[in-house]
Amino acid sequence: MTSLNLTLLPFILVNLFFVINFDKLLFFHYILDKPDKKRKFHLKATPLAGGIILIINLLVYFITISLNKDLLLSEVLFNNNFELYIFMTAAFIIFFIGIFDDKYNLTPNHKFLLLFIIIFVTLTLDQNLLISSIYISFYNEVININKFSLFFTLFCFLVFLNAFNMFDGINLQASLYSISIFSFILFYFTNSYLSKILLIYLIFYSYLNYKNKSFLGDGGSLLMSFLISYMFIKLYNNGQIKFADEIFIFMIIPGIDLIRVFFKRILNNKNPLKPDRTHLHHLLSSKFTHFKSLIIIQLIIIVPIGLSQLDINKLFIILATIFCYSLIIYKLNR
Repeated sequence: MTSLNLTLLPFILVNLFFVINFDKLLFFHYILDKPDKKRKFHLKATPLAGGIILIINLLVYFITISLNKDLLLSEVLFNNNFELYIFMTAAFIIFFIGIFDDKYNLTPNHKFLLLFIIIFVTLTLDQNLLISSIYISFYNEVININKFSLFFTLFCFLVFLNAFNMFDGINLQASLYSISIFSFILFYFTNSYLSKILLIYLIFYSYLNYKNKSFLGDGGSLLMSFLISYMFIKLYNNGQIKFADEIFIFMIIPGIDLIRVFFKRILNNKNPLKPDRTHLHHLLSSKFTHFKSLIIIQLIIIVPIGLSQLDINKLFIILATIFCYSLIIYKLNR
């Protein structure tokens, strides 16, 4: 067994321990998501413990990589210890914003403002996280955005955090989507230690979610979306991902669903950040079983991602995905 595999063993054991003893560990049951029969139709109050387990994994990761110089040097996400510390600080603050929201129901505007501040500060401190140039596979010219790199990167973070947060609507939806992302990252882009740890966490968490024992909650949803965004941007800036449209294909379904719902709420004179039941997963669940809804969602996410790794024009993949999504929405609203 290699030294890298040995460093993954504690994460397997920790997550296995949490799954086996989940009902006995009282701190996992501190924040409960109670059904209200308006937006939340699960059968019983369910712990929002997914984020707590995730942040524990991240803490163990931080301790492990800090004590092992070889692991830190091999981790493509950080050029130095300072970037690692900035990353961990931002991750913990975003997690606590989510946990606070889970417990006390922050207003959408207050939550957005807090996320804006922490990501703005993170980008200011870590210049290597800024997107300064956009390379598109089907466009020959490089789009330089040096003057606007801070605000463009901030915009990308905030859009995906909100899209992922709203996308986490039915059991296994967010976790399977995240598993797909980190699996493709490991297979095609980089042998990231963090990706392996997050995959381990997601597999064990998916079991709890499947058994209706735990949800991600905003603490888990915001943290996971931050980790995905951070990883994609760092891999893009470091050259492991060559084109921005490759990343766009990974995020297209949550992104266009967010845009559709936002405009629909605005047209109905509602706060675009205030939750409702008009997302893709809600519409599918009203017509199909949970299993069929999950299959449809995962297919329209995974198929375009898989095709993007082949020698197929990515503009065609993007347009075809938008068309399929639009057709599904049209059929569901008839």
